[in-house]
Amino acid sequence: MKQKITVAGDITSGLAHFALAGLSLLARSLTNSRIVTYWNQDPSPRGVLEVDDVDPEQLAEQIRILSTRWAIGWTSVRVKYAEGTFSPISPRFKAIDPQKHPDDWIEHQVARTNILDELYKQDDMLALQLIQGLGEAAYWRFDGKDPRPDHGASRWEMKTRNRGEEFVSQKLFKYVEELAEWSPDKILSGIKGESATDPFGKEDSRTPSGFTPPGETDLALAFTALLGIGQFPLTLRIDKMSVTPGAYPNSDLHPKVAVLPVSTVPITPERFESIALSKDWAIITQVLGSRILNRKCDASGLEETSTRLKQYGIPGAAVFRIHRGGSSTAPERYFEKGKIHLL
Repeated sequence: MKQKITVAGDITSGLAHFALAGLSLLARSLTNSRIVTYWNQDPSPRGVLEVDDVDPEQLAEQIRILSTRWAIGWTSVRVKYAEGTFSPISPRFKAIDPQKHPDDWIEHQVARTNILDELYKQDDMLALQLIQGLGEAAYWRFDGKDPRPDHGASRWEMKTRNRGEEFVSQKLFKYVEELAEWSPDKILSGIKGESATDPFGKEDSRTPSGFTPPGETDLALAFTALLGIGQFPLTLRIDKMSVTPGAYPNSDLHPKVAVLPVSTVPITPERFESIALSKDWAIITQVLGSRILNRKCDASGLEETSTRLKQYGIPGAAVFRIHRGGSSTAPERYFEKGKIHLL
């Protein structure tokens, strides 16, 4: 029997896009049957998840279950480095100096490998997809003699690093620790937009994690958006910054534009990911990103690219300017309200 969830927020919200992607991965962790997502025909289109044999209550219960498991598992692991204590899974934290502290990288890699091996034994593909999407501290990247570990991180991990904070310890761990205590009804209500429970803030809350401007946001919805990072796996590069699908420019530490696929027909999470990783979507990201910023761009082949994407059910793109504020050492980034561009 077909089950359906309509996600909170509309097509102009980056949070809604990532939450829809995250819900599809969550559903896939429970079943191999048909799972599809699309944007409906409402005046302000909303994201819809359809699953054949998993009902919305089961999805909400799974969020509670995995939150309980993750809170006492991999999100709680910390490593003591020379410059502080951090999660080895966070893709951005204070740079390790391999010359002053050569043992740090060894301990870091051992800790990461142990976590990944344990998740593989548990068959926790959802956690592994999220970790892959987050990226990792790039021990191989330098700017002259200065290490640049941030070059291996997803641009969609936007935790502000005030006072040396990092993503897993100061955000993801706190989210799952809290959600482990929620009821499935409360979780589902937030995902559908029927309520908004934010235990970490009000008008200036950072719970949305950069996918919308700061503001009171339901925690369950925000958590599913973080899961959605797993639908945008990185392409690691030795001599350049890693590529985050949909980020423009892809060589900037702080991209200025996000370009996300919009499907109007049902597509599977596997199809969505293949599109996000495709050369065709890289071309669309480059062209639309440059247009938003009034930059010159070679648009040759755009018509053929657009035709192919339409054939796969992607007639448009949601384009978001990315605000950057705060200090130069700990900048804050977040998606502004998006606009829809037809291909």
